[in-house]
Amino acid sequence: MKNTIALDIGSSKTVIYQPGGGIVLYEPTVIALDRERRFVKETGAEAKKLIGRASDSTEVVTPVFESEVADFDALSLLLERYLNKVTVHKLSARPRAVMNVPCGADVTTLRKFSRVLNSCDVSEHYFVESLILTAYGLGLNMTTTPSFIVDIGGGTTEIGAVSGDGVLCGISVNMGGLSLDNMIRAYIEDGFGLTIGRLTAEKVKLTVASLLEGDNVSMIVNGSDTSSGRPRAVSVSVKDILTPVKVFYDKIFEIVQMVMAKLSAEVAADIRRTGVFFSGGGSKLVGLPEYFRAQSGMRANVFDSAEVAACLGGGVLANDKKLLSKYAIVRK
Repeated sequence: MKNTIALDIGSSKTVIYQPGGGIVLYEPTVIALDRERRFVKETGAEAKKLIGRASDSTEVVTPVFESEVADFDALSLLLERYLNKVTVHKLSARPRAVMNVPCGADVTTLRKFSRVLNSCDVSEHYFVESLILTAYGLGLNMTTTPSFIVDIGGGTTEIGAVSGDGVLCGISVNMGGLSLDNMIRAYIEDGFGLTIGRLTAEKVKLTVASLLEGDNVSMIVNGSDTSSGRPRAVSVSVKDILTPVKVFYDKIFEIVQMVMAKLSAEVAADIRRTGVFFSGGGSKLVGLPEYFRAQSGMRANVFDSAEVAACLGGGVLANDKKLLSKYAIVRK
């Protein structure tokens, strides 16, 4: 359909796909506001840099929490800015939007996101479950065998089996990359007596975290001594944070097995043959394919476009009216 974009508003990232242009925006879902007057100071990557460093006059807001609207006004302001970046003029007609939502999203969640989109003049919008869009974004064949997807996002993880008929069995779990950041942060505080910030914990995850026990990557981490409050630095290696990393992924894999147990024998057999398809930023962790096979006996398929798969799938449906009408959630 003409003038239709795909939109993925996650707890950590906002992604916009434009037919003919591809991914035109990939920014943190973060906004910095004046605390008194609530005008916009910074958005995206620049706003994220202010986390833990903002003055008293600035409020840094992450307006989406676990795939739910946590701050309506802040999210509306942020989305308005992002849409202005990808449209020719602030007053030009807004495009239609295809947006992914968590598996089994309730009416309240859909209404909240509808209000945000309407506030930005995106009056015509369609919601589709994330697992469906991820399947199309990964280029999976939806007409032959079912596929099992684990989409590890920032605030939630979507787990389930999909086919051409839709979601066969799925669940949205309130665990994501931000949860792992907090686990690493707490583990370093307990193990090293060092308090670190949110951004530092994320950097440790991206630089050091691995599921390969023999990995010897390390980095210097700066923080505050928990006893004295003085600045201190320690060296953190893969083995130092292996415990929280394993705890996080073991829980995800446990839920995978629970969902699989609910599938029919025929679908389960198909999935055993094709393996599990991982997407989202959390799928790119070093050692995940090897660790998952060791834990489950199944192959883990990870794609280069894993972080933006849901938005790419939204782009597929934005260009196919028949598919969109088939999968769009009917709002009441």
